[in-house]
Amino acid sequence: MNVKNNQMLNYGRAFIRKYDTAMFLSACMLTAFGLVMVYSTSAMTSIIDYGNSYHFLLRQGIYVIISAVALGFFMKNDYHILKSFYVILLVAITILMILVFVPHVGLTAGGSRRWIDLRLLNLEPSEFLKVIFIIFLAIFLEKKKELLNQNRYSLIFLAPMLIMGFFDVFLLKEPDFGTAAVLFAITIIMLFAGGVSLVYIASILLVGSVAAYFLIFSVTYRRDRILAFLHPFKDKTGIGFQIIQSMFAFARGGVFGVGLGNGKEKLFFLPTPYSDFIFSTVGEELGLIGVTVFIALYLILAYRGLKIALHAPDLFGTYLALGLTSLLVVSAFINIGVVTDFLPTKGLALPFVSYGGSSLLASAIAVGIILNISSQSLRKKDD
Repeated sequence: MNVKNNQMLNYGRAFIRKYDTAMFLSACMLTAFGLVMVYSTSAMTSIIDYGNSYHFLLRQGIYVIISAVALGFFMKNDYHILKSFYVILLVAITILMILVFVPHVGLTAGGSRRWIDLRLLNLEPSEFLKVIFIIFLAIFLEKKKELLNQNRYSLIFLAPMLIMGFFDVFLLKEPDFGTAAVLFAITIIMLFAGGVSLVYIASILLVGSVAAYFLIFSVTYRRDRILAFLHPFKDKTGIGFQIIQSMFAFARGGVFGVGLGNGKEKLFFLPTPYSDFIFSTVGEELGLIGVTVFIALYLILAYRGLKIALHAPDLFGTYLALGLTSLLVVSAFINIGVVTDFLPTKGLALPFVSYGGSSLLASAIAVGIILNISSQSLRKKDD
């Protein structure tokens, strides 16, 4: 027994020396908490629709196992290999984005057509699009670093903007305005880090703001979401209902919460409380203390991810870690901002926590790649 304990201890020490343990543990804790909250928020719906309280929990458990395998794979394999496959990945994700619109292949839910029916599981290509686009953009910025600082070639940054615009056409067609906005935000962050002029960045933001204005106010349901965000109590049973119920959940939770499993807003007041609005139930059942723990874990992910980016062995690693960290953190805080009425409603999952295999798998891949970058940074430091 002592020999076995020593072996486990040595393995733990080796793991700590090789990988960023704080990021790994934060992702694991968020996933574990997510499983608990998925069960808490879905048990009643599961009983009514499937005759047992474990339907969504079991499916999420399968997603967790698949995601754990993916995380381990990307942790172990050199992130530089992504350079050899990025064109294939771009072509593959383009095909998947097209398949979403193919009859009897793509699935529609909640007014959006975002999923591919794989019978046992559903695939949401837009979740993987974000990761693949970040890989492409990191490769582009590393290759064109010198050109970006030359006036003669400074407009070369428009190339990834055009590719982003190409994918945004698919996203807006689904429609998935939230993912399009996240993709735009991450692109701006990475271009800024890559050395693109502030004048150009400001120009992109201006054009993006004008485009967002027309995209929002030219479509009725998007305009209604803005109105619900600004004046939720003007239509308590209509467009303001969802966000009002979310605010009630946080109000009921107070500091200590009403207790795990005792929340009421998830009982047919909050639509799909186990996905986009799962954080509302965290606030109700676990209170301010639980909310603080969740936010702290995301802040740890942000801090460790940025630190890994700063100490990456090369520019590709720097841009890749920055982009993937931004993806996780921006998505998390947009979701939190929506359910607390700091931002208009958007259909974005809470990374590692919300129910759904594609979001969890894409998040696990992102963390796996970041952890591989950290392992190479630590190895280089030791050398």
